[in-house]
Amino acid sequence: MPQINQLAEVALSQFFWLLLTLGIIYFGIAKAMVPKIQQTVEARDKRIADDLAAAERARAEADATEEEYRGKINAARDEVHALILDAKSSAARATEARLGEVDAGIEAKAADATA
Repeated sequence: MPQINQLAEVALSQFFWLLLTLGIIYFGIAKAMVPKIQQTVEARDKRIADDLAAAERARAEADATEEEYRGKINAARDEVHALILDAKSSAARATEARLGEVDAGIEAKAADATA
């Protein structure tokens, strides 16, 4: 059979051209596409690092703002608490003074009534 005899010659020739074509494609991709992909990956990594740094700065700023807010809230609570205590003591003094006046008036009326 002549086809089987030619198989070795044809297969070697096709194998050679296959290797040559794949080699050209490989080196073409390696020289043209790989650097572009590497640049894209490096740019992506840099952007991720920058975004993480910006997020960390924003978080630190938010924490500082929250701490300042909590300090102001606590100061306002303390001030309100002091005002409430002052108002209560002032109201208690006013009530005691008024009760003293009323008691004095009642005692005066009782003294007038018994006299």
